[in-house]
Amino acid sequence: MPKILSYTPSWMSRPSSGFDIFSSSKQQASFGPQDGGHPRARSSDKEQEYLGPRRTIAHRGSEIFVVVDNHIRWADLSIVKYDWESLQRKGKRLEGDDTLTGQSYKLLKAPISEQIRQLSISPNGQLLAIATSHTVHIAILPDSTKFEESTQSPIKLQTHTVGPTTHVLSQSPIVSTLWHPLGVNGTCLVTVTTEAVVRLWELNRSNRWSFDSPTLAIDLTKLDAATSQEDDVSPSGMHSGRGFSADGVDMEIASACFGGTGSPDESAWSATTIWVTTTDGDVYALCPLLPSKWQPTSTQLPSLSSIAIAGATIASQDADFLGDDVPLNTDQYDFVSEIDAQDPLLAPRDDHVTGNDAIYNRPKRPGPIPKLQGPFQLAAGSLVDYLDVSDIHVIASKLDTEEMLLGADDESEVDLQEETIGLSAAVVCLMTTDGRVHLFLDLEGVQGQWLPAKAPERPSSASASHEMILVEALDTLDAEAISENEWPTFSRDPFSRYSFYTTHSQGVYFFSLDPWIKRLEDELQNSTTAGANFRLNMLRESSGTLRECIVRFDQDRFTTNHISSSSSSASANACIVLHDSDLGYFLLTSTNNDTHPRAATLDIPKSFTFKQESLSYDDDFEYSNLYPDSNDSTADLGLTTHIARSAYEPPPTFWNQSSLLQLTSQSLPAHRRRTLREEVRLSTATLELMTSAHRLLSNETHAIKTAAADLFNRCERMMQELRTQIERVREVNGRAEQLVLGGGDDDTEGENASERLGSRAQKCLEKQERLTERIERLRRRAVKLEIREVGDKEREFYKELVSLEEVVCKPNEEDNDDDSFSDDAEGRGDGSKRAVEPHWQRYEELRHMAAELVERAKQVKGEGGGKKRAEDGYGISNDMRRKKVQQVMALLEREEALVDGVMMRLARLSVGQM
Repeated sequence: MPKILSYTPSWMSRPSSGFDIFSSSKQQASFGPQDGGHPRARSSDKEQEYLGPRRTIAHRGSEIFVVVDNHIRWADLSIVKYDWESLQRKGKRLEGDDTLTGQSYKLLKAPISEQIRQLSISPNGQLLAIATSHTVHIAILPDSTKFEESTQSPIKLQTHTVGPTTHVLSQSPIVSTLWHPLGVNGTCLVTVTTEAVVRLWELNRSNRWSFDSPTLAIDLTKLDAATSQEDDVSPSGMHSGRGFSADGVDMEIASACFGGTGSPDESAWSATTIWVTTTDGDVYALCPLLPSKWQPTSTQLPSLSSIAIAGATIASQDADFLGDDVPLNTDQYDFVSEIDAQDPLLAPRDDHVTGNDAIYNRPKRPGPIPKLQGPFQLAAGSLVDYLDVSDIHVIASKLDTEEMLLGADDESEVDLQEETIGLSAAVVCLMTTDGRVHLFLDLEGVQGQWLPAKAPERPSSASASHEMILVEALDTLDAEAISENEWPTFSRDPFSRYSFYTTHSQGVYFFSLDPWIKRLEDELQNSTTAGANFRLNMLRESSGTLRECIVRFDQDRFTTNHISSSSSSASANACIVLHDSDLGYFLLTSTNNDTHPRAATLDIPKSFTFKQESLSYDDDFEYSNLYPDSNDSTADLGLTTHIARSAYEPPPTFWNQSSLLQLTSQSLPAHRRRTLREEVRLSTATLELMTSAHRLLSNETHAIKTAAADLFNRCERMMQELRTQIERVREVNGRAEQLVLGGGDDDTEGENASERLGSRAQKCLEKQERLTERIERLRRRAVKLEIREVGDKEREFYKELVSLEEVVCKPNEEDNDDDSFSDDAEGRGDGSKRAVEPHWQRYEELRHMAAELVERAKQVKGEGGGKKRAEDGYGISNDMRRKKVQQVMALLEREEALVDGVMMRLARLSVGQM
């Protein structure tokens, strides 16, 4: 969980130039019931009518693009921070109308009349997707060097309208604009509408036709009902009628996202999968959704090849077992085979885009349009009755390194920097309009699927439902604080893909799945099934997802009286989280009902560090130049020096202009305005005018009084807290003096106490070093003594050794059962009995025979009395007898050495199994 170092910094608070980036140039709030025709009131009505995501803040490195008054403002936060700190060092202070205030941002003009709802920057940092409720525009961003120009004139953007005949006001609204992670140089855009239409645009700045018609257009409603590739799944024309359909009502799309960011450590199908969710909680997936030309990652093609080859091998060997999955494996094999047969092109070098430079064509087989997978069954039990979904976020599963290396001919061809860390299953996060985050686990995974080339003669049997398991459901909104136009959104974390942020009208929350990811992965990789259900249930009950409120919006302080609650609780803009060498780990957002930026500076995770100083523009999707570093001995100790507290922000009431001039100049008829310049006359018109002015001024003065009272209360509370802190400091000081002086007043006693304190501290340090060394030794010993799991071949070898032990070694007396051998040999001849005799019995017989022979030899030698005889009574010479005895002894020694060796090996194996 990130530690909050500070909240909105001073260089983004009033009256700094950073504050002016978000402040509106129009006159601020109006009071009174007569202001229904005020432009701000009309904009509030439009905001109330719009129900969808708000992503009006985007960033390119430290540069931000913000929509204010339906205009795009461009600023570099690093420069803003540096200028403010320079002014503070010089002792200057920015006032409200200082000339330096205008240098904080540049205005980007684009011919867009509708209210801008979403901004999205391409991975190469050159294109900006501007989305309204129904239209999409692509703007070519200027280079960063243009920001350093001293001119203050607005910069006119070169813009192109995407789909001038498809994305229009008469068509369905747009819910998501996504940049394809595998597009060539990051120029492939995907748009998704509420009527379940997905369009893929391959943009080319030199070809205007690429902005007019999509490369691929899919109506998910038609695709869901399609049975083969011959069916028409293209969306209906502009003037064609669209009749009522129950499926169309159920397929009202709420949001969409890609299953991966194009990182090499993700599974092969993740970046090619687009996930969509409906407003009622149905989740679908399209895999693979690829442009006509695409750039795979360094590990994607080897992983796809291994998956396809394994599936084709299983299909050829056991087709009856797979059943309906045989066409799936065949399609994947044809898909990968056509990719392997291509001769890729080299993409032009772009400094902003890193990764694989090879460009491949989309395979023609099985087809460009994938099969719609879903709706997935959400195994939530009674925890989820109905989901009113507003956004979706998918965390890709990790790359299966072992499976990929099986399909690679040479391990050197695969670019593997480090061991992949993560979960071997995808995590699907759903955000509902009531602020609840649902975490689902997709254990089965999504793979590429296509429709058959021709419609089957008979309908195929219903396939098994794809189930996703609910891990946890976390609330972030109070039931009383939920508004009608609430639309929470997700934001990615630049450091870990298992962390993310959520934004709604009450604040910004941080979520981290790291506490249970490692435990769940260990359980999934464990082949032991005994007690698995119990362990998984325990893990599910104590998953422990980290959740913390990073920024909380205080709506009451910035809401003026007589303003409707619906407008005051409008949903906030989706936050952006960036990491820069000058700004640090920085979070930024803003709300719609005021013009104040909300920011927080977070502590960088200690498990990450920079490999290089400069950051590329694709940092929105992945920080490939960050890596874990656990050996840094100079890392921060993490001591809490202070508790971060948000600074006081004056309410807009202190800065808003009075509406009295507007009342006298616009609301009054022309024939009554001249009475303002004359003497006051007691008349009905004068009474009505003074009543209106009193009503207006009473609202304004009441708002100012409330804000002043809040400031007074804060000052009183601050003074009380300061007194409390002073008392605590005095207590700590008294304890320190008592510890140092030892309770005495003499200087000598104080010096002795200081020496004792120093020696005690030295002993503690030495003891800590000894404990550290001891722990290190124990850790190394534990690593050496780590017992690995016994494999199948080792188990078979152990069984052979046990059977050999039973044959060779003599059993214990309590386990000795000679009857088994006698029973087996009963009724048989001597030859059969000897065949079943174990080796240890034969060894015992040989030892007895050898002992008898030695004894007989000694007797014969004693009877001879030292006299040499050439022959004995049997006609055998002594030399011959001696040679035979030596041969027998040699055989006995050999047998004894063999048995001893087997016993020692069995003893070592027994120790290893313990």
